[in-house]
Amino acid sequence: MSEGGFLLGIDIGTSSAKAVFMDASGRVVGSGRRAYPIDSPVVGYAEQSPDMWWNAAVCAVREGLDSARKNSRGGAPVAAVSFSGQMHGFAALGSDGRPLRPAIIWADQRGIDEAAAINGAISEVGVGRTCNRASAGFMLTSLMWLKKRERAVMERVSAVLQPKDYICFRMTGRKVSEPTDAAGTCAYDVRDGGWNHALIDALGLPREIFPEIVPTGSVVGAVSREAAEETGLAPGTPVVAGAADQPAGALGNGVCEFGTLSSTIGTAGQIFAPITAPVYDKHLRTNTFIHAVPGLWYILGANLSAGYCLEWLRKNANISGEYGRLDDRAARVPAGSRGVVFLPYLFGDRTPHQDARARAAFFGLAGGTGTDEMIRAVMEGVVFSMAEGMELACELGARPEIVIASGGGARSRLWRQIQADIYGIPVTRSAAGEQTCAGAAVLAASGIGFYPDISSACRAMTRASDETEIPDMEAHAVYMELFKIYKELYERNKELFPKLADFA
Repeated sequence: MSEGGFLLGIDIGTSSAKAVFMDASGRVVGSGRRAYPIDSPVVGYAEQSPDMWWNAAVCAVREGLDSARKNSRGGAPVAAVSFSGQMHGFAALGSDGRPLRPAIIWADQRGIDEAAAINGAISEVGVGRTCNRASAGFMLTSLMWLKKRERAVMERVSAVLQPKDYICFRMTGRKVSEPTDAAGTCAYDVRDGGWNHALIDALGLPREIFPEIVPTGSVVGAVSREAAEETGLAPGTPVVAGAADQPAGALGNGVCEFGTLSSTIGTAGQIFAPITAPVYDKHLRTNTFIHAVPGLWYILGANLSAGYCLEWLRKNANISGEYGRLDDRAARVPAGSRGVVFLPYLFGDRTPHQDARARAAFFGLAGGTGTDEMIRAVMEGVVFSMAEGMELACELGARPEIVIASGGGARSRLWRQIQADIYGIPVTRSAAGEQTCAGAAVLAASGIGFYPDISSACRAMTRASDETEIPDMEAHAVYMELFKIYKELYERNKELFPKLADFA
């Protein structure tokens, strides 16, 4: 138990709110979680209630606080709170601070036309400042949709806050954001910092709705009396600006310097590769965002439906058993799934194709194909998609010597081995169970001075597991042949995807 008190990291994820209480050494002393759904009132829409985020966070904090007190026999006070959260989405608030409508989140695909218009404006003001192109589901894209389709709502918007920043607002009353989350809106100057007012003005959006930017990991306020009554935290507890889920998760994985890389398979999948300058892919097939560690940016390759693909197969193919049972069945099948390939585009594709209308597909099914082959093909297809992001990151200067696996997929030894075999690089995982919450706790610790800076806190509070999967180079050779077919499948079918999307 830390003499200075516990650090609380809260994560507002896609499917749940989580709260983890840690001491200054990184030992978890308590945790809580509350799940919630994604609403899809129209095909392609993805929305959530901001109040649902808050209520779930309150329940998670109370549950975690109870367990922390029991595990520490009364325990220390909470020294500081910080946050992590799903990127790109936002809550639109009225002048009274209440949400005007459900939040549009990252998985939303309604803004395809708006994204195209924004990308034209980005070309005019200079892509070197955004370092990214707009995609459906990004805050800027969804804001333009709101401006066009829900004008009465847009006229009442006084502030737009990303998920974790909405929870910070409910905790403190302050409407702020910080560079790591702002960078994922497409309205931020990733190269030089600050909101990209040239782009915002070109799109006819009001500057004043974008919140004040504060440094990542800085103290922004204290838990209000009202929030204290709801959460059980002490009023006046310091609240520290958090980070978007990708950089927060990277901190929780110990990825705080160049030469490391994380591969996350959760609901979505991400390749996170730290770099030392704001370089970007000239074809804008990846994203370049800002790391929580000062002086670092990162290349992000994203698959929008990575782990969800396996859940989708389990549910819709009526496959019984827990995920460990799926591993056992997939392990019966050799590398390459006996010629079955899966394109993991249930929510379209982000990296490298930037194609919101791409669709998932099994290719190579035969009379002898069974469910076991399909399970393994899904696992391999997800990693092939991640490998495309890794290839691009390496082209831009990333030099990973080891991959740190995280997310639900990291709990699967088979999925870690498939990653090692496809990437051709050793794969380990963090000893922390909830990396995004751990990263938020790291920011809380550095923010109140438990450590001199974020990197020092990260090194002190995180550690790698002793489990490392070494690439099987024979399997790697098999996968490289199949990888060529995987890539060609998209190229040969890309003109059919929009036809199917329009038909649906």
